[in-house]
Amino acid sequence: MRKLLRNALHTTWLALAAGVLCAGSLPAAAQEVTSGTLLVASPDLTDPSFAKAVVLVLRHDTDGTLGVVLNRPTSLEPAKIFPELVESVGSYTGKLFRGGPIAPAQLLFLVRGLAAATVTGPEVLDKVFLSVGEDSLADMVRLAEGTDELRAYAGHAAWVPGQLRAEIEAGGWQILDGTPDLVLDQEPGRLWMELEGRGGRAGDVVAALRP
Repeated sequence: MRKLLRNALHTTWLALAAGVLCAGSLPAAAQEVTSGTLLVASPDLTDPSFAKAVVLVLRHDTDGTLGVVLNRPTSLEPAKIFPELVESVGSYTGKLFRGGPIAPAQLLFLVRGLAAATVTGPEVLDKVFLSVGEDSLADMVRLAEGTDELRAYAGHAAWVPGQLRAEIEAGGWQILDGTPDLVLDQEPGRLWMELEGRGGRAGDVVAALRP
């Protein structure tokens, strides 16, 4: 009897431990919308620019919100769309992402690792930096270890003051804390399926939309 009880307790402990470990590997529902927050489109969001989109917030303040869509990879090489990049892009094998409907002819880059040392842009979240323009592209390509450390996005997303709050109140978005590995996920096309339903919803996050 004691052996059976001990085995049952051991099994229960293992199950609990596994649950804790799994929970620790999941992104947490964000408590505040800031740079580095992820906006995960709700299934009911039908705007073609954002249906099943995962957006990284680059800035959120009294002037509004800027972000970039993370999970719209294309099959296009950056230099094919932007011929002026042919020399700078060098050996980079990454494809171009559609970053959002605003300014689709403007490039921005998310960078981490050694390549981030060449960037003068802001740190969006832990050791992931934003670079706008191509001035340091050649150095970024030379130092980056592939697409895990450097990605190129054409265009971005933007909300005027109060617009994002209204969309979240209407149930359009869930919010999560971003992590470098999610932002530069190896399978970006699957990111929405992995994250949808894990974030805070309208009633939980409206108070977090400061300013």
